[in-house]
Amino acid sequence: MITPQGPVCNEMVNSVTAPASLGSMGVLYNHAPLLTTLETGILGYKKVGALDNVHHIAMSNGLMEVNNNHVLVLVQAAEKAEEIDLLRAQAALARARERLASHESNIDVARAEASLKRALNRIKACC
Repeated sequence: MITPQGPVCNEMVNSVTAPASLGSMGVLYNHAPLLTTLETGILGYKKVGALDNVHHIAMSNGLMEVNNNHVLVLVQAAEKAEEIDLLRAQAALARARERLASHESNIDVARAEASLKRALNRIKACC
């Protein structure tokens, strides 16, 4: 997984579950090649050798390519669940809700809604 700031995750995995634009999709060994768009959500993966331990990454929208048993995910922002600061995410959620509730004319509603969605996604990924 790569963001404009650099790599977020580079692991050998058994499976990947991603929030594709048409719904959640899973990728296993020998998956057919594909290129798909991703929605803001949580990507899950199981490392090679791990039994049932699923790791999560909160991510923004982007692209995913599957080819020759490699998965490449390109997104604007991503954060591993264990690196998320829950208090900071909750504060961002509160700020976004306040902005949307204020109904002020100078509020960029689309931006506030995107902030709300990102904060909820980060909280869901870490908890």
